[in-house]
Amino acid sequence: GGTVKGDLIAVIAAYRAWSKEKKSQKFCTNHALNSTSLREMDRLRKQFHDLIIDAGLVSNSGVNDTADMDDCNIASDDALLTSCCIVGGLYPNICTLIRPKRGSGPRGGRLLTNESDSACRPSSNSFQKRRVQQVSETGSDAYAVFYSKHRSMGTVSAGQKRPPETFLSEVNFVSKFALLLFGGEPELVKNAIVLDKWLKFKVSSDDESVKLNATLILSLRELLDEVILEHVVETFSPPEEKSKMVERHKRIIGVVRRILAEEG
Repeated sequence: GGTVKGDLIAVIAAYRAWSKEKKSQKFCTNHALNSTSLREMDRLRKQFHDLIIDAGLVSNSGVNDTADMDDCNIASDDALLTSCCIVGGLYPNICTLIRPKRGSGPRGGRLLTNESDSACRPSSNSFQKRRVQQVSETGSDAYAVFYSKHRSMGTVSAGQKRPPETFLSEVNFVSKFALLLFGGEPELVKNAIVLDKWLKFKVSSDDESVKLNATLILSLRELLDEVILEHVVETFSPPEEKSKMVERHKRIIGVVRRILAEEG
């Protein structure tokens, strides 16, 4: 779906494909991938695995081989839920898509961040560069996360001065619900939920619907916080209690996934 297309999802897909091919150099050569970078990612993944065990998020009983790490995550192949992790990890590096205006203004779309005085563009090596350039003049609101921001020096060529521009790296488009559930501090303002006094999401035009929809979203956020806390506290609980907790958590995550899928 459109809400999970992005550079970071592509990197994850490349890493997983490389792992399935037994991390071979031939696979990297055939697909123009940097084997050194992939090996470094593999080392970092193992370090993060140890850290989440130390944090109590995963029990280390029966997980002695790092090849079994995927068993710790029943949603490891789910791009929609992975995008929520990306939001949680990179927030507040958020940008909104600015669509081109018919008959005026710059050609193609632009990305706007909270701290930018002017619109930004994906960096030249971003898979999202062409997508933003070719965006239509009409359509629904779109949001993305990014890893870093850099500004060009500006150039002068053939007597023409090109002003400095701001570029965003590792751009990944995400669902608005991923932002609402895993982003910043929400606040209900009239008929919208506002995150960090910047990102505004209209809930409804009807007063009663506003209260109901906002309550559902905010309540789901609270449930997700409880899921994380329970997961840490109950990791070493008796099997029966842990099994009940896991089933309850699956139902909550299932609700999140359905919301994301309906938008995508």
